[in-house]
Amino acid sequence: MIYSENKKRTFSLFINFLSSLLNHIAAYVLVTMMFLTAFDVILRFIFNSPIPGTVEIVQYSLPIVITFGFARCAIEKGHVNVEVLISKLSGRKKAFINIIIYLFFFILSGLITWQTFLRTLGMAASGLKSEVLSLPIFPFILMVSLGFGVLCLVILKEFFKSFLETLR
Repeated sequence: MIYSENKKRTFSLFINFLSSLLNHIAAYVLVTMMFLTAFDVILRFIFNSPIPGTVEIVQYSLPIVITFGFARCAIEKGHVNVEVLISKLSGRKKAFINIIIYLFFFILSGLITWQTFLRTLGMAASGLKSEVLSLPIFPFILMVSLGFGVLCLVILKEFFKSFLETLR
């Protein structure tokens, strides 16, 4: 039993570390986007010479910012949650409903992870590049897949947590 508790704790710490790391990366990318956009506007206004490719960089960075924050949001329960329907239920019944919800979202997030990864492989094979800066597109799509993959791990952890609550 102690061995199992240690494995659960290690798995939980690993997921928390991954989600925090991705969240910090998302924050840095967001700040970089903000400064890049601000400098682009200033240079356009003062010197009538914008930074080439700013829109492209912001366009490809935004999905990274969004998907890298999903896992941390799920850990902190920062998502929208409708408690009105299940607030009067007992702990076991709430856990059972959570199992169904987590299973659904695990399947959905898993499909998104899988399909974006397949899309990454296709983009890498095709050699598709952005128009202005000629950046390869596949690394940006791979980052979206990574964000959803870590979200899958968080959902899996919460699924097992709810499953164990139904057994008590």
